[in-house]
Amino acid sequence: MVSKSRFWARPLYECPPVRNRPLRFSPAPWQLAALDAVAGAAAVTLATLLRFADEGTVPPTYAERLLPWVAIAGVVQVLTGELMTRLRRPQSSFAHRPVAPFLIATLACLVVVTVLNDVMFREPLWHLPHFVAIVWPLLASAASAALRLAAARSIEVEELLTRPVVRLDVETCSAALGGKRILITGAAGSIGAELARQVLAVEPADVLAVDTNETGLYELQGDTPGVRTCIADVADARRMRELFLRERPQVIFHAAAYKHVPLVEANPDQGFAINVLGTLAVCEAAVAAGAERVVVISTDKAVNPSSFMGLTKRVAELMVVALSQSAPSGTILSAVRFGNVLGSRGSVVPTLLRQIEAGGPITITHPEAQRYFMTVAEAASLVLLSAADGSPGGLFVLDMGDEVRIEELAQRLVRLKGLRPGRDVRVQYTGLRPGEKLREELHAADERLAATDRGSVWRVVPEYFVDGRALLEGVRELDARRQATRVDVPEYPGLLRDLIARVTGKHARVPA
Repeated sequence: MVSKSRFWARPLYECPPVRNRPLRFSPAPWQLAALDAVAGAAAVTLATLLRFADEGTVPPTYAERLLPWVAIAGVVQVLTGELMTRLRRPQSSFAHRPVAPFLIATLACLVVVTVLNDVMFREPLWHLPHFVAIVWPLLASAASAALRLAAARSIEVEELLTRPVVRLDVETCSAALGGKRILITGAAGSIGAELARQVLAVEPADVLAVDTNETGLYELQGDTPGVRTCIADVADARRMRELFLRERPQVIFHAAAYKHVPLVEANPDQGFAINVLGTLAVCEAAVAAGAERVVVISTDKAVNPSSFMGLTKRVAELMVVALSQSAPSGTILSAVRFGNVLGSRGSVVPTLLRQIEAGGPITITHPEAQRYFMTVAEAASLVLLSAADGSPGGLFVLDMGDEVRIEELAQRLVRLKGLRPGRDVRVQYTGLRPGEKLREELHAADERLAATDRGSVWRVVPEYFVDGRALLEGVRELDARRQATRVDVPEYPGLLRDLIARVTGKHARVPA
């Protein structure tokens, strides 16, 4: 078995790996307070030096009284920075006035310093020149404001990764996909649209984007010249067969699927129709049209599935294996398994950002929930790379680095917005939703990972047989029952689990 610690140990491609920029400035609350204190101490020191710059040196009496003021300045600036942060909280009435929080906090700092200098410490032993008492708060407040602005710029999802970013290997993909007719299902979704954009870089003969989302296809066509579009439902087997026989695609990327666990859990009929029957219709149409390769997008939720969405994707993976056994030798079928996609519609990052902008709370299912993450561009790049692999079809998994705790991801987002987790934005634990797991897996106990020629793509080698005929018969039988309305909603998960157990020979030796 390939150890996960080996992930990222090999180069991503033959060319040197491209690393992401260092994580942007996102200090923890105590770090921000420490920086405020340093800014206050430095500001009063600098203001004193400026006051006596013409004299060439600070008089000894002022140098002596400066030492306690350095400590006072640090404390005052920590309080000033705290006021800035509170006024910039999303629920504050000043949150949408970008300058007001800083101006108010600066004026408050000036008032406090004036009272301290002219009322409480007016004796000559303590009193500072008025120039210092005015300039110091202005300098320190400007530094505190800069710290918060530096941590509150717009966020790029790549900044959330703590590993190298994968880029498209155009040379390798061009050799395999260049000049080919490409068809992409689910092309109006995040992954499908990114596949359509990236595949143009390898100069294919034609790219056809297929989806039922008319608006999404219209926007894709406007944003990506050179991509043709077609409205079609992957679950409509007749429509798929007609489309494939007419277009004769050579390489198909099947990204159309329902992916949101709670929604598929509540609507298993449609989850089965799109994720299972849609995959079957696309693969059979591709074989009938003489396609060279079909790549089905899967998910790590298909490993030991606890959700109905995961069950449907597991059946889809097994169908790829089953159809590979009976397909003509000219058609290679494979499935690619990967984890959560940062920045895609409905993913955790946009959801957390909306909650942060609304003032919280940010909702997390469980403090120990962990997921594998990659960006939309990375996912598309590695899917294209898997299609360029010259080996036979089967099941592949993309290298996504180490798991990330969702709570840590949320805290990093809060800090990148210039706020403090738990203080400015509250965290609320909601509990795992139906079908969710604390941690996802890349492969099951009866599977092992084997290296491929591409360092970021691993082959999943099963230690079980798949009875392809029984699987396809079981899927069609369940579809017939579904259309006859003889399947109740609670029955779907059990029926798919029984089907999976029936068609897979656990712990069987795989022939060479």
